[in-house]
Amino acid sequence: MNSDLLALALLNDMNFTLQEVNNEDAGEAPIDLTKTTSFEILSEQGEVIGFIKTWHDEDDYAGFVHFDSEGNIVDWKAFSKSSSH
Repeated sequence: MNSDLLALALLNDMNFTLQEVNNEDAGEAPIDLTKTTSFEILSEQGEVIGFIKTWHDEDDYAGFVHFDSEGNIVDWKAFSKSSSH
Protein backbone atom coordinates (compact mmCIF):
# COMPACT_ATOMS: atom_id res chain seq x y z
CA MET A 1 0.00 0.00 0.00
CA ASN A 2 1.61 3.26 -1.02
CA SER A 3 1.55 6.47 1.03
CA ASP A 4 -0.97 8.21 -1.30
CA LEU A 5 -3.55 5.44 -0.87
CA LEU A 6 -2.84 5.32 2.85
CA ALA A 7 -3.40 9.07 3.18
CA LEU A 8 -6.78 8.66 1.44
CA ALA A 9 -7.72 5.96 3.95
CA LEU A 10 -6.84 8.34 6.82
CA LEU A 11 -8.95 11.29 5.63
CA ASN A 12 -10.14 12.04 9.17
CA ASP A 13 -6.81 13.82 9.92
CA MET A 14 -4.89 15.44 7.08
CA ASN A 15 -2.62 17.55 9.34
CA PHE A 16 0.25 15.08 9.16
CA THR A 17 3.00 13.77 6.92
CA LEU A 18 3.80 10.11 6.32
CA GLN A 19 7.48 9.21 6.26
CA GLU A 20 8.46 5.72 5.15
CA VAL A 21 10.66 3.83 7.61
CA ASN A 22 13.48 1.60 6.43
CA ASN A 23 12.68 -1.69 8.22
CA GLU A 24 16.35 -2.74 8.33
CA ASP A 25 17.19 0.41 10.30
CA ALA A 26 14.34 -0.32 12.71
CA GLY A 27 16.03 -3.57 13.77
CA GLU A 28 13.32 -5.82 12.35
CA ALA A 29 14.03 -9.22 10.81
CA PRO A 30 14.53 -9.18 7.02
CA ILE A 31 11.17 -9.37 5.26
CA ASP A 32 9.84 -8.97 1.74
CA LEU A 33 9.56 -5.17 1.56
CA THR A 34 7.24 -5.35 -1.44
CA LYS A 35 4.58 -6.78 0.86
CA THR A 36 4.97 -4.77 4.07
CA THR A 37 5.84 -1.14 4.71
CA SER A 38 6.12 0.98 7.83
CA PHE A 39 5.55 4.71 8.16
CA GLU A 40 6.05 7.30 10.87
CA ILE A 41 3.26 9.84 11.20
CA LEU A 42 4.76 13.30 11.64
CA SER A 43 2.94 16.35 12.95
CA GLU A 44 3.21 19.71 11.19
CA GLN A 45 6.07 20.46 13.62
CA GLY A 46 7.93 17.28 12.60
CA GLU A 47 7.24 15.31 15.81
CA VAL A 48 6.47 11.58 15.57
CA ILE A 49 2.83 11.26 16.63
CA GLY A 50 2.21 7.70 15.52
CA PHE A 51 3.11 4.81 13.28
CA ILE A 52 1.50 2.85 10.44
CA LYS A 53 2.21 -0.75 9.46
CA THR A 54 0.85 -1.81 6.06
CA TRP A 55 0.70 -5.09 4.16
CA HIS A 56 -0.26 -6.28 0.70
CA ASP A 57 -0.51 -10.02 0.04
CA GLU A 58 -0.18 -11.71 -3.34
CA ASP A 59 -3.95 -12.30 -3.47
CA ASP A 60 -4.56 -8.50 -3.21
CA TYR A 61 -5.56 -8.63 0.46
CA ALA A 62 -4.16 -5.41 1.93
CA GLY A 63 -4.53 -3.22 4.95
CA PHE A 64 -2.94 -1.16 7.67
CA VAL A 65 -2.78 -0.73 11.42
CA HIS A 66 -2.44 2.80 12.84
CA PHE A 67 -0.66 3.08 16.21
CA ASP A 68 -0.32 6.14 18.44
CA SER A 69 3.13 7.21 19.67
CA GLU A 70 2.83 4.84 22.66
CA GLY A 71 2.04 1.79 20.50
CA ASN A 72 -1.71 1.65 21.15
CA ILE A 73 -3.91 0.71 18.17
CA VAL A 74 -5.88 3.73 16.95
CA ASP A 75 -7.42 2.31 13.77
CA TRP A 76 -7.08 -0.55 11.32
CA LYS A 77 -8.54 -1.40 7.97
CA ALA A 78 -8.32 -4.40 5.65
CA PHE A 79 -9.15 -4.41 1.97
CA SER A 80 -9.61 -7.17 -0.57
CA LYS A 81 -9.90 -6.93 -4.32
CA SER A 82 -13.50 -7.52 -5.30
CA SER A 83 -14.34 -9.67 -8.27
CA SER A 84 -15.83 -7.65 -11.11
CA HIS A 85 -16.81 -10.45 -13.51
